[in-house]
Amino acid sequence: MRAGRVIMRREPSLAIRGSAMGAVLPRKTGMTGAFTLVEIVLAMALSALLLTIVYWTYFSVNRSVDAATEGQDALDTGRILSELIKRDIRAIRPTPYALVGNNTMIQNSSFGELEFVTNALSGTDPQRLRRVGYTLILSDDDEKTLVRRESTDLSDLLDKSPADYLPKVFEVSTIITGFLVEFYNGADWVQTWDSGVTGQIPTQIRVTIDVSDAKGKTRRFVAEEAIQSQAVQSAPSASQSGQTTSQSGQTTSQSGQNASQSGQNASQ
Repeated sequence: MRAGRVIMRREPSLAIRGSAMGAVLPRKTGMTGAFTLVEIVLAMALSALLLTIVYWTYFSVNRSVDAATEGQDALDTGRILSELIKRDIRAIRPTPYALVGNNTMIQNSSFGELEFVTNALSGTDPQRLRRVGYTLILSDDDEKTLVRRESTDLSDLLDKSPADYLPKVFEVSTIITGFLVEFYNGADWVQTWDSGVTGQIPTQIRVTIDVSDAKGKTRRFVAEEAIQSQAVQSAPSASQSGQTTSQSGQTTSQSGQNASQSGQNASQ
């Protein structure tokens, strides 16, 4: 019986097998996944949408603030101007100097003129009078400007002031589109007045002011004020002044005669 051949196979050591396996099978390391084209497109679309929302929100708020500011400017102009005119009218006193006013219609707008003597600017001196006038003028470029004029010459109208008493001119506002002047005579409102002709000043004066903002929206303000006394004091004439002087002289002579008589009685 033939003995079978036994083949002995030598197994490699663990160290050699591990090194061989390490050479054949590399170790796995951590790998980061990249964005796909669809994800990038979606991210860009969302970013653009957010920027658009922020843009429109910002400019909407900005436009609202501008609109509110423009409207507030018109309101402030109308209120301040109304109070200024009422203050001047309230301080009108009966004087022999003319109070005049009229209106002219141009391009469906009223261009009123008002002129009077007032002591509103007198401060602590109630006798410090000034002739004041308000006029809405139209320039060659069709721009409307409300001006206020002031003069120390009380007798002459502002347009007829001599060279030595030229009125001071103040530009009040360039957003006034209408200036209507009305006078109450005790029964009706009229749009023309001249105290030099009527011999009296009106019971009330009403001024209607149209103010336009940057968007063309017109706001209307009314300044109405009553005048304390309607009787116009007439300036003393030369004959009246002469009579007063002669009467004063007669009174003085009579006082002298009485004094001389008193002296004679005392001597007796």
